[in-house]
Amino acid sequence: MRYERYDAPSGAEWMLVHGPADGPRALILAPLFGEANGTRATIVALARRLADAGIGSAIPDLPGTGESRRPLADIGWEDWREAAAAAGRQLETPHVIALRGGALLDDAVAAKSRWRFAPAPGATLLRQLERAQLVTDREGAPAQPAASGVIELAGYRMSPSLCATMRGATPGTPDGPLRGLPFEGPGLAPWRRAEPTADPDLAARLAADIAEWIRTCAA
Repeated sequence: MRYERYDAPSGAEWMLVHGPADGPRALILAPLFGEANGTRATIVALARRLADAGIGSAIPDLPGTGESRRPLADIGWEDWREAAAAAGRQLETPHVIALRGGALLDDAVAAKSRWRFAPAPGATLLRQLERAQLVTDREGAPAQPAASGVIELAGYRMSPSLCATMRGATPGTPDGPLRGLPFEGPGLAPWRRAEPTADPDLAARLAADIAEWIRTCAA
């Protein structure tokens, strides 16, 4: 496991890299907002499983997320799509693994194939943030007034343009091989759990499916 920089159009950002640099490589586009926190440990466990299978992977921090130094309030939808495309170029046309909201961005990447897990439209993700904000308000701790031109939902300060574009965003229909996998349990989906703990069984199942998919695409 190591960190590497990738050159997004808005500036250099970090990505977490696992596995070999030779052989098949995958770009992992994580869920967005709070779902990213809930699934982070499971995604890292998935990347380690892929490394054991000889598949390298990189999990990029999009601008305004993770270790990025850019404020989320300054980020537009195209910043995310362009960053995903730039991370893919650094991996030289990888396979793309997209989870939940990551599937809203994967068609921006030049890829050998695409694999999606429980893809979600942007409107669903925003409704979750709006519901969380309502709960916060009802519990007597309303969010601090946002600066002019900024929307604040569940602790995330976003530009109106990011919210508006995301509300209408749906997973695209890109060219090339595409596999979609729903979440079918057992247990609670990782993005719905109160604690962001790893789900090693789910990580193992997903890694096995991805490895077989990549082998199929290479055949």
